[in-house]
Amino acid sequence: MRALLLSLLGVVALTGLLGAPAAAADPVAVTATVLRVVDGDTIDVRDDHRGRLRIRVLGIDTPETKKPGYTVGCGGPEATEFARTHLLGQRVAIVYDATQGMHDRFGRTLAYLVKADGWDYSVEAARAGRARAYVYGGRPVQRHPQIAAAEREAKAAGRGLWGPPCHGATASVRR
Repeated sequence: MRALLLSLLGVVALTGLLGAPAAAADPVAVTATVLRVVDGDTIDVRDDHRGRLRIRVLGIDTPETKKPGYTVGCGGPEATEFARTHLLGQRVAIVYDATQGMHDRFGRTLAYLVKADGWDYSVEAARAGRARAYVYGGRPVQRHPQIAAAEREAKAAGRGLWGPPCHGATASVRR
């Protein structure tokens, strides 16, 4: 019995070390407050343990709003507003993905943002049509199936980026 208990504790500890994300509807422990929304996929938080972090939200991409030398992409301001409405001032969990690195080339922390009740920003931004499912470097995130399904739902309903005026055409162009 003791050996079984120790084995189970080892599996639980190993799962925590590998950073396996909670299921989308599972409650999570929140450790950060959203301070600022840079755009629809870049969020500044203050983590209780690590201080201020700039998060590049995993699994999604939103139209550009601040890329120097480029136009604002169709739907970009709306994607930013969606993030502000649903995240600004909220407590969130910063959830890492073992399939991805910890930081991007700009030094941003790569993570999902999830509210205490399990509300996953990546999935819900895609479901609202405010973000596209995104695969960087050919390596899909662990939650890609859920994010891609939410994107398909938004496309089928013509929501957000998939309806007027964008109809899916959200690219920024060089000025």
